[in-house]
Amino acid sequence: MTCSAKRAARTRSLTKRSTKRRSRASSLVETLTGFIILIPIGLAAVDVVAFMSAVDSNEHLAEAAARGAAKATSQDSAQTVAEDVVKNCTPVWMVQAVMVDDVEYDPVKGLVSVATLMQLKLPIPLPGYDEIKCRASSVEPIVSTPAPN
Repeated sequence: MTCSAKRAARTRSLTKRSTKRRSRASSLVETLTGFIILIPIGLAAVDVVAFMSAVDSNEHLAEAAARGAAKATSQDSAQTVAEDVVKNCTPVWMVQAVMVDDVEYDPVKGLVSVATLMQLKLPIPLPGYDEIKCRASSVEPIVSTPAPN
């Protein structure tokens, strides 16, 4: 009887050790799997935040260019003023290029529309999305319309 009691106690201690090893191994596998999933999600979140910041900056730039072009008296001068506003802007750190995409000066409707195009380089490039272009447009009323004769 003493031999079987020792054997049973020994078997119990072996099963406790193997159970601890299994739980440690499964915890390690779960942690690694979590990191493999969470790290790309975190990196993508950084890109989304940076992209949203650049889009907001582009919208403000389009509004400023439209306000400047609203003071012009013709299509050509509106184009020139909008391009000057874009040249004098301080873009966000990840902006590769900014340009005036379209200027529509319509004295009949009394509106000027300016569209800007911004080329961005993402801070953490994802496959296929290392550079992105975003376009913003703004419409403002013309404030320098001459009085009719």
